[in-house]
Amino acid sequence: MRQTVSRVMLTVPLSAIFTILLFTTSLAQPTLEGRSHWGILRVQGVMSLPVGNDHAEIYNDCGGGLFDLLNFSASINVNTSGGVLGSFEYVLKRRYGIELAFNWWKQAVDIRFETDDITIEGAPNFILPTLGFNYHFLTDSKADLYLGAMATLGVVATGMGTDIEVGKDFALGLNFGIDYYVSGPWSIGGTVKYLDFGLMEFSLLPAGIDGIICDNGLFGIGDMSTVSATCGAAFRF
Repeated sequence: MRQTVSRVMLTVPLSAIFTILLFTTSLAQPTLEGRSHWGILRVQGVMSLPVGNDHAEIYNDCGGGLFDLLNFSASINVNTSGGVLGSFEYVLKRRYGIELAFNWWKQAVDIRFETDDITIEGAPNFILPTLGFNYHFLTDSKADLYLGAMATLGVVATGMGTDIEVGKDFALGLNFGIDYYVSGPWSIGGTVKYLDFGLMEFSLLPAGIDGIICDNGLFGIGDMSTVSATCGAAFRF
């Protein structure tokens, strides 16, 4: 009789404790499953690697005489580059996200341009605004896993002390990422991105001159593509 009573007394507290634990755990979890709209701010470091043609040698030979000043030689190399990415994503119905991001790549390419009288060389930085659409496969209390596509809205080359025109500022790419929530709305995460620019052209001559005679001032990289990896923090609201 005593053993039966003790077993009953032991079972009741264990059941109560188990019920309390389940209740408190459910309260502690974010209510993400019931939400249909939310925003995510991300700030991440970037490492970008070239995967297409990463080197080109170009020259322009107009011979002697009237147009000999237009003769030049040039080279371009795509670098392994570091940088920063800042983005804002708005998620609809827990699955569909629209993301606007700004990428800054430090010294993305090396450029050298040389004539008889002028030598220009340097490594410009790239600023790339992108617009993307993500599908979120997993949006539970701890992890957010997503896959998407994106397109650049332009490419700005800066940091060489001279104007650089970029002949191809549109690229398409893929994006795979994850956010892991560590404390409330705060998470750490990363992405792997692929961008394909196709033929990437640059011009270092003044507007209105390049391309009129002997295709002067134009040179580029064929099928420039990059793979970048990012890692950083995010805040959900």
